[in-house]
Amino acid sequence: MNKFLASLAALRKPSWYLAILAGAMVFAALYFSSWYSYLLFHNIAEIFSILVAFGIFIIAWNARRFLDNSYFIFIGIAFLFVGALDLVHTLAYSGMGVFPEYGTNLATQLWICARYIQSLSFLVAPLLIGRRLRINFLLLGYGLVTALLLVSIFYWQNFPVCFVEGAGLTTFKIVSEYVISLLLLGAIFTMWQKRRQFDTNVLWFLLAAIIVTIASELAFTLYQSPYGLPNLIGHFLKIVAFYLIYKAIIETGLVKPYNLLFRNLKQSEEQYRDLYEEAPNAYFSVGVDGVIKQANRSAGELLGYSGDELVGRPVSELYADTPNGKAKAQKIFQKFLAGEEIRDEELEMRRADGGEVWVNLSVRPIRDKEGNVVASRSEIVDITEHRKLDQLKDDFIGLVSHELRSPLTVIMGAINTVLSEGANLSEEETHQLLKDAALESETLSHLLGNLLELSRAQAERLILHAEAIDVERVVQEAVEGVKRQSSAHQFVVSAPQKLPPVYADPLRLERILYNLLENAVKYSPQGGEIKVTVKPDEEQLVIGVSDRGVGISPADQARLFAPFQRLEESRPGGTRGVGLGLLVCQRLVEAHGGRIWVESKPGRGSTFFFTLPLNRQQQPA
Repeated sequence: MNKFLASLAALRKPSWYLAILAGAMVFAALYFSSWYSYLLFHNIAEIFSILVAFGIFIIAWNARRFLDNSYFIFIGIAFLFVGALDLVHTLAYSGMGVFPEYGTNLATQLWICARYIQSLSFLVAPLLIGRRLRINFLLLGYGLVTALLLVSIFYWQNFPVCFVEGAGLTTFKIVSEYVISLLLLGAIFTMWQKRRQFDTNVLWFLLAAIIVTIASELAFTLYQSPYGLPNLIGHFLKIVAFYLIYKAIIETGLVKPYNLLFRNLKQSEEQYRDLYEEAPNAYFSVGVDGVIKQANRSAGELLGYSGDELVGRPVSELYADTPNGKAKAQKIFQKFLAGEEIRDEELEMRRADGGEVWVNLSVRPIRDKEGNVVASRSEIVDITEHRKLDQLKDDFIGLVSHELRSPLTVIMGAINTVLSEGANLSEEETHQLLKDAALESETLSHLLGNLLELSRAQAERLILHAEAIDVERVVQEAVEGVKRQSSAHQFVVSAPQKLPPVYADPLRLERILYNLLENAVKYSPQGGEIKVTVKPDEEQLVIGVSDRGVGISPADQARLFAPFQRLEESRPGGTRGVGLGLLVCQRLVEAHGGRIWVESKPGRGSTFFFTLPLNRQQQPA
């Protein structure tokens, strides 16, 4: 059915061959009119070209204040005078009886004058594209030139003779036709050089008109009588040329003015539209009725819609049902209606899929000529990740504050108790309080050490002090340090009797091991075994720390080495931590040229492995 309707529409649409048929019929009528009266044919041909010339001037003149293409202003003014000369030429034509004392030469002189102005104007006009024209001076210039030509013909009578009765065309007339043809060829060249400044259809119509005009001029070099066949052919070609000019300028100017008169404006609008549409930030316009009038692609992508889906939708539907969503947006909308400009307001918006996104919103009211607010141009920038980072920082500060406060509370409590109640405490009680303070001091020192290491790594100021070390000794020292914090677990170290030399920073290696052992303690049941294995593997030393905890799911493994990640669901109650230990381990291991990873199965514990290169002294990172 759709194909049938499309075929029916195609039949109704005028086809090119119908236009050619109509043109052939017009030409046939003109040709037969020349049989009846050549003067009638000549008048029709000339009046058509005169009307086209005046029509071009009228369009250009009335659009001059906002016309952005100097080519058409220049051509429009030129054709006013071309049409005026053609009008006088028509009146002076042999047989009209308006200027009987001048004969055929007068009409031929006027013809040459009109064609010189026309060809020179076509040649120069493209060279003026992009330049500001002084229209009054341009009118005055053309007026003076035309007046001088008319005075030289009618009053001074010193204009070269173009036609001699009984002898035909003079050398000046024939040479002038060739010169005019050369000028028109030059016009084709200059237009082609500036072709990007023209609409494609307008360009081809104008080029075709100039080519046909050249053919017309060449035909006018051949006639011996103003009523001869070459003259007839020349006038037919002139009709075709002016019809093409009509199609290029008058029809296009009336039907598609943006393709002709305002092409630069159209291109600017298209460039603006492209910039608006492809802008990385989201933009949309909202009317005073609260309905979205326009939205770019980024706005649609940010909120999960296409641009068309956003247009016509109440903007209130896009805000989340939260205090920072619709409630805040309503206050902003009232400010916009009052004409206030809004900058950098943070709101929650709702995506098409129901998810929420934080945006930074700026709104600029758009006013009409009377100053009334009619719409707004809004810019929204996705700040969801920024808000997440801010929340992450807030959580981190709160977490670190809590983790710092806990050991400080124990330390201060123990010391104050000893100082204030020392005389009433037994030696064993005093020792236990000081021991508790010492252990919490060690915990506090370890936490601050992790923060400093991470800060150095983030600032790219992490410097290793590598040396040949006894790895087994460093492992034992790290195990002893953790044992002091938790004596309820069993620690096992498995290493070969002889290990190849390793160059590493001993303090950083101890920190890596301490963090991994501390994690193993936190995620292992009371009394569970924690094992450290050390073994060489080709060009690297592989160290593993295993626990007997509940294990880590694949989803949790993917986020283990991100900041502040603590697997609370896998951790026994009562343990503490900031979630920086594994991130610090990763930075320190990579600074040594190694790598770190985890192998774990839920319910069967976890093993964290890391490597250190063998037989290679590390350079400071």
